[in-house]
Amino acid sequence: MQNHRAISQFALCFSALFSAAVLSHAEHDRARFVSPTGKDAGRCDSPVRACQTISYAVQQASKGDRVLVAEGRYAIQDADDLFYLSSKLVPVLGGYNKFDHFLDQAPGINPTILTGVPDAYIGQLQLQGFVVVNDGFSQRFADSAALEHTQQQLQQSQGPTPCVDGKAGIYPCKSIDLVSHVALADISLKPGAANDIWGHTDLNTGTEYAIIGLNNGTAVFSLADPAAPKEIGAIAGSPTSWRDIKVLQFYDNSLARWRAYAYVSSEGSDNIQILDLNQLPGSVRLIAADKAVTSAHNVYISHVDYTTNTALDGLEPTLHIVGQEAVGGAFTTYGLKNPEALTPYFLNGSSVRADYTHDAASMVVDDNRAQQGCQRNSCTVLMDFNEQSVRLWDITTLTGAGALADLTYPNASYVHSGWWSEDKRFVFIHDELDERNQGLNTTVRVMNVDNLKQPVIVKEWTGPTRAIDHNGYTRGNRYYISNYQRGTTILDITNPANPVEAGFFDSFPSSDSAAFNGVWGTYPYLPSGLVISADINSGLFVLRDQTKQSAAGQVSFASAASSLKAGETAVLKVRRPAGSGAVSVGWETLNGFGISQSSQLGKGRLSWAAGDFADKEIRIAGNTQWASHASFFVRLFDPQNGLTLGAPSYHQVTIGSAGAQQGAAGFQQTNILLEENGGPVSVKIGRFAGSSGALTVSYQLKDDSAKTGTDIQQSSGELSWADGDTADKSITLTPIDDSLLENEEQLTLQLSGTVVTDRASLLVKIRDNEQNRKPEVKVGFPTEVNAGAQVTLKAEGTDPDGDALTYSWTQVSGDSVTLSNATTDSASFIAPNRDADLQFSVSVMDSRGLGTSVTFAIKVKGTVTTTPVNNGSSGGSGGALGFAVLLLALFRRRS
Repeated sequence: MQNHRAISQFALCFSALFSAAVLSHAEHDRARFVSPTGKDAGRCDSPVRACQTISYAVQQASKGDRVLVAEGRYAIQDADDLFYLSSKLVPVLGGYNKFDHFLDQAPGINPTILTGVPDAYIGQLQLQGFVVVNDGFSQRFADSAALEHTQQQLQQSQGPTPCVDGKAGIYPCKSIDLVSHVALADISLKPGAANDIWGHTDLNTGTEYAIIGLNNGTAVFSLADPAAPKEIGAIAGSPTSWRDIKVLQFYDNSLARWRAYAYVSSEGSDNIQILDLNQLPGSVRLIAADKAVTSAHNVYISHVDYTTNTALDGLEPTLHIVGQEAVGGAFTTYGLKNPEALTPYFLNGSSVRADYTHDAASMVVDDNRAQQGCQRNSCTVLMDFNEQSVRLWDITTLTGAGALADLTYPNASYVHSGWWSEDKRFVFIHDELDERNQGLNTTVRVMNVDNLKQPVIVKEWTGPTRAIDHNGYTRGNRYYISNYQRGTTILDITNPANPVEAGFFDSFPSSDSAAFNGVWGTYPYLPSGLVISADINSGLFVLRDQTKQSAAGQVSFASAASSLKAGETAVLKVRRPAGSGAVSVGWETLNGFGISQSSQLGKGRLSWAAGDFADKEIRIAGNTQWASHASFFVRLFDPQNGLTLGAPSYHQVTIGSAGAQQGAAGFQQTNILLEENGGPVSVKIGRFAGSSGALTVSYQLKDDSAKTGTDIQQSSGELSWADGDTADKSITLTPIDDSLLENEEQLTLQLSGTVVTDRASLLVKIRDNEQNRKPEVKVGFPTEVNAGAQVTLKAEGTDPDGDALTYSWTQVSGDSVTLSNATTDSASFIAPNRDADLQFSVSVMDSRGLGTSVTFAIKVKGTVTTTPVNNGSSGGSGGALGFAVLLLALFRRRS
């Protein structure tokens, strides 16, 4: 036992070497302990104070914790017991021994027996280290067969199903229809779980998209046919439960089109992934893994409209990273003027762990509160949800932050996230652990911010179940909540200080308890009015909100788009065709950098008296200096007195008609990096700002430090588009691999003819593979494991040249096992149920084809002899095993 303890202490030291092992937020990655002789009291966080039941222990755990179960017999009493056991976010593992302080998982000698398990769950629970007994004497809980049938249906994609009499097929519901469901099994990455979600509307085409986070990457789905979402592409990522996504879209005058990028954070080792959305609907690609941080819990973009994901008029979008390893996890701010590389604005260098930010939101305040609280005419207020309180910051100055207020409330358990009402007077607060810790039903707190320096809690909304509220967003007078095991909940916030439930859709129909299953995230901002939700256990849901039938009526634009001549005044009609009482709605413009004007084009309110159903007009003066084909948006928001937002609530105004123009050709990117030994690379050229008639342009490589025929194959010729053709064309560039030691070289690929002036050339860089240096790799693995144990292998690669790295794990010899996540930096497998000697190899490859491989051995012990320790002893490793570390030398290839 002393040897085991020494190894375990070494393992704890080793784990600090890996950035992914650093805790990103409180209560993360801890162990909870269960034993048949334990007691269901306290937090179950000590091996000598284990709890008695698995369900109680899971309820004490936070996302990312593990529950370790000692040998003994445990009966499944109901559906909640089963869901606790199968949670993706709180793994439950059997096969431990309480006498060695849960040190080693050894299912072969510590039989942890489960009874009453439905057939569909047996295989997975066996992999978790449990012995499942079906001996005829173990009675299954009531309705287990119905539960099993429901779970099987959740793993199958489904089509449109209306909510009728409280059900949409198998799903309990109220005023929300199912449009479609894409099961996890039908996503190309074959994820084990989903997490957060965001939406994107391509303003060039009007097509809507869902971008869903997964435990092994990110997938993009077209909602062109919302009843049958189509996967466009998926970007793999390191295995982690946490992923967050935000989108920026802006108008590129040089291309006369809208461009868009998605920013993805994770608690893996992916850095900030930047996804190029400009090739939709054809493809999505990863263009950068920005090294601003290695891992972070969340990412947020301020100064944007969340339907179009475009800039608010006169304001610069900024990206905030929260929950990262540096500066105690406090928020940091980056500029997006170059959308493919983050620019540091505010790195918050003086912050410490007490300043940790778990999530963030912001709003622009331009009334007298700005003068009183921020001493400005207008200020941007950041809401910092930091576990124990909500802090308000003035972040108007992009390179800093000024404290405004810090508010908590009685029994705060984990102040998690929130959003603001469209009148900007209230903030809805989500506490992720109060339902579990305080025994509450779903509770959302409402904070009034009429005084930015003295906010107050004015209301607690309480739901009908114990399901945990996670994230929420406002659109109009509806508040959309991801409600974990109750699915998606919609509140009517006509009176924000007194929310009432308007509807729900329960995508986790088998339970509504306080556990981490069900809906993680929801996004309500698609222009069509569709709502998209990500269910941890079963994938993507597309929903239709039917809660907006209101006695006060609905308001919408008479049309979704219009086209004007330069200088012409826009006159937009807004309708409220029916309803009772006096109502009003706000409107404002969004130029999204599409119009060369830094201030707002217009804003105001439209009002209807009781019995007034006449159309109202919004008038926006034109400008002859606006570029042809530029466009701007007008949005409706903040409906009052019970009025609801109908569709369309956005109107796009385009200057000129792109259809009558020939257009021009231009490169989709400004530069490209080729690897000398990387083989041919395809470069895309687009046709922008028109499609009328035929278009032909020429292209040619122009020498610089690199020479055609010596460093790259000659490439010249013509590209042609027929009348109406706007498809991208391609040019293939093929570098020549030689044995010379060379510096990085460059040359230019030039277009001529009818081209977009600042998109007519592409800088081509060629990187020499003889200059390349091998990756440096640290590998962590347990030297000995017990039969049937779950085993994790970890590699951390660093490249002295800054190249992107890929990972590949393989088994070399021994009893065959199945490696999970074999193309990420962390793989895992279940050890065989007998003595065995296993060999594995991991290869870490850079983007130029140079790699480092490590082979190592793991011994599987079919029989383990342990010495009981005194129950009064403290400590215990929480199941950690010894790790061997290999630090490989750095090699340099020489000619």
